[in-house]
Amino acid sequence: MAAYLIAEHKIADPAAYEEYRIKALAAVDRFGGKLLLRARSVEALAGSWQPDRLVVLEFADMASLKAMHDSPDYQALIGIRNVAAANVLLAIEAA
Repeated sequence: MAAYLIAEHKIADPAAYEEYRIKALAAVDRFGGKLLLRARSVEALAGSWQPDRLVVLEFADMASLKAMHDSPDYQALIGIRNVAAANVLLAIEAA
């Protein structure tokens, strides 16, 4: 069953975010994930959620998503990610 990683980034350091983005997408690719959406323009139709940047990644299953997130390659990027932006990451399994 497909799984999706939804990431909200409020970018503080664009150069650091670009470094994180390039390296993170390489890790996603190694675990069979694919970028479905990267949006800078997000409009809330209800509620007050207004991310600066929204990213949606698709994986074959939750095990692949978590394997990517827990991999040494990705874990090494968390420090860069946290300097680059305030982040919320959600792992969602399709029904």
